Amino acid sequence: MAEDDQDLELDVEEEEEGKGGKGKLIIIAAVVVLLIGGVAAFFLLSGDSDSSQDEAAEEQVEPKEPAQYVGVPEAITSNIKGDRRNRTVQIKMSFMVRGDEAVDIVKSHMPQLKNDVLMLVSQQTVEELKTPEGRKMLQDKSLETVQKSLTDLVGEPVIERVLFISFLMQ
Repeated sequence: MAEDDQDLELDVEEEEEGKGGKGKLIIIAAVVVLLIGGVAAFFLLSGDSDSSQDEAAEEQVEPKEPAQYVGVPEAITSNIKGDRRNRTVQIKMSFMVRGDEAVDIVKSHMPQLKNDVLMLVSQQTVEELKTPEGRKMLQDKSLETVQKSLTDLVGEPVIERVLFISFLMQ
């Protein structure tokens, strides 16, 4: 029996030594992870301060003027083709610009801009304009159209957004 007690004591000592080794391994792994994290944070947070100062200076050079909205005087009304029958669409819209000069430019070229959007709308189909995606696509195409027209007329696109205030299809 004395030998059995001795065997039990040896097993207990071996288990305690194993736990100590695993604990040390966990501590070492945690220290390594913290060191890697610290080095990564150092490199990410420390950057070339000159480049960030240059970017801040650029932002201060060109402050944006507040947005202004120029409404198209009358709704654009057009017949559009459909699979089963033709329909009429009526769109009230505004243009978003920045600055008083841009407002004057848009107002002075309003007949041309309205004509260009009317031609674009008349080329659409009922199926395209039934969905919100189709109306968004028309809005995007309208923006491209008026920006191209203004670039041809005055050398800059001036209009930043086309807003549909009302959209009616019958």
